Amino acid sequence: MTVVESGRWRERIVETWRVAQELDRALVRGHGITLSEFLVLTALDRAGTRLRSKDLAEAVALSPSAVSRLLDRLERGGLVGRRADLRDRRAAVVRITDPGRRTVHAAAATFDAHVAALQAPTPGP
Repeated sequence: MTVVESGRWRERIVETWRVAQELDRALVRGHGITLSEFLVLTALDRAGTRLRSKDLAEAVALSPSAVSRLLDRLERGGLVGRRADLRDRRAAVVRITDPGRRTVHAAAATFDAHVAALQAPTPGP
């Protein structure tokens, strides 16, 4: 990789972080959930069933401990439910609740609007 290519990757990563921060602020302001929480709720909603915490962590590219802390907050808010996996008592299965589903569907509109705005062409001179 050349120095120029490396610099371009750094610029892309910084821009990605900026977009993520903007999305995070919009989701917190509009729906009371962070971008990470939105991604977890989306994964659960799309799964259509319960997911093991470990599988959820892999689906959203977060560490199991980060997902565990995030699930604590979502569970306190009534957006998800957890219980021990009947096949493996060391593991937990997570399901999205009806309030969680309503929240993630409303938040998806905010997410989609922000992504669409990012893709809109910028006005020329």
